[in-house]
Amino acid sequence: MLLKLLLLQFCAHLLADFVFQNQKMSDGKKIKAFSLSHLGHFFIVWGCAYFLALDFNFLLVSFFIAILHLIGDVSKSWLSQKFIGKSFFFTDQVFHLLVIISACWFYIQTSGLNQWWYVSIKTVTVITGFILCAKPANIIILHLFMSFGIPTPDEKGTESEDISLPNAGKLIGIVERTLALSLILINQFAAVGLIIAAKSILRFKINQKSEYVLVGTLLSFAIATLCGILINMILVSV
Repeated sequence: MLLKLLLLQFCAHLLADFVFQNQKMSDGKKIKAFSLSHLGHFFIVWGCAYFLALDFNFLLVSFFIAILHLIGDVSKSWLSQKFIGKSFFFTDQVFHLLVIISACWFYIQTSGLNQWWYVSIKTVTVITGFILCAKPANIIILHLFMSFGIPTPDEKGTESEDISLPNAGKLIGIVERTLALSLILINQFAAVGLIIAAKSILRFKINQKSEYVLVGTLLSFAIATLCGILINMILVSV
């Protein structure tokens, strides 16, 4: 029961923090330590946490998760304004995950899981994996670039012949991770290698942008591979 609740709440976190939180809301949270964007995101987190628990009795615990999520976001905004140029993304995410783990453990120990709609652990695991490989993975890769001081093509400036279609890279990343994860789940690891080779040949050009694409590709497939391995481990154990 604990594993299922953890997976459901992790899925809720991905939806609330990456999918349902738009760019306007994210930008609004950077302007002030506390804003209407923080408050709006609080209700999104609360709604996702409560609904995806599939348990009517989870209301107070989901509220607790949302409150601590709000405190974490406000702290992140305050620190970002105080230490300009520093990224607290991964610290913030670790805090949220620790809150989710603690809340789920407490709820299972005190109340147990009484779901109004049955969903198998296998289904939740696979769905969560595919959600992670979509928009959340794009944002994680972006912050990994920032953490290692790797500028994006826009930051470096691009020549006219190197200009790409708007958001094309994001879509390519989502498609390649979805395809890679699907192949890994059916144990076709060799096919994943062929995709990486094909993409490398198509984008082969020795310049800074090609290095950026290569690093992004490797990170993208690393996330998909790690997700696939973890999903297979969970599917085998249940």
